[in-house]
Formats: sequence, structure tokens, C-alpha cells
Amino acid sequence: MIKIALTTTAIGLAMCVAAAAETTKWNATETNAVGIKSASGTWTLNNDGGKLSGSANMQFDSGKTLDYKLDGTAEGEVYTIKLVDRTDDKKNCVWTGKPAATASGRVLNGDVKCDNSKFSIRVGLQ
Repeated sequence: MIKIALTTTAIGLAMCVAAAAETTKWNATETNAVGIKSASGTWTLNNDGGKLSGSANMQFDSGKTLDYKLDGTAEGEVYTIKLVDRTDDKKNCVWTGKPAATASGRVLNGDVKCDNSKFSIRVGLQ
């Protein structure tokens, strides 16, 4: 009887841990310093207790694709994400996104700082 209770508890805990990780899709837009859209696409973001990971599938206005990995943290409503292995020339990019004033946490925007450039990203929950 004790074995059954322990097994049931272990299964229940495993299901709770699995349910804690959440995967969401975001529409994403990158804009340059003067506010002109340069790329748009989607982010698929996994949030496992504030630890973020995922991928971006973007497309430049020219039609060329842009892909990169997402790795970061969420503390409250502030997201800090490294844009890793970008397929363009930008290196060591970090985005800090905060809720837009009127979007109730469903839209985040912020600046990206890279080694040799700076731009903005706005994401909206699908």
C-alpha cells in the first residue's frame, strides 16, 4: 500500500513539474534605430519557472531569412534574452523587453544591444 502511495505521489509530482513549463508563440518585429521595420516573424519561447529558451524564425524585408536561438530569464514582467547564433552579422545581442504601456503584458518591447549595433524588438503574444 505504501509503494502504491509513493508511486502515485511521484507521478503526480512529475506531472506538476511538466505542467510548470509553458511554451508560447510570439509575433516579433525588429526595427532599426530610426524605427523602420527590418525583420518580422515568430518567436517560440519556453518558460520553465523563469528560465527562458526557444528559437526565432524571422524574415527580412528583402525576403532573406533570419534565425537565432533565445536564451534568458523572466523576472516579473521583465524579459532579458540573449539572441544566440544569429544568421546575420550581429554578435553578442541581448534584448531587455518590458510590457508596452497599454498592452497588459501581452506585448513587450525593448532595445537590443549587440557588439556593433543597437535596434529594437517588439513581440506580441499570439
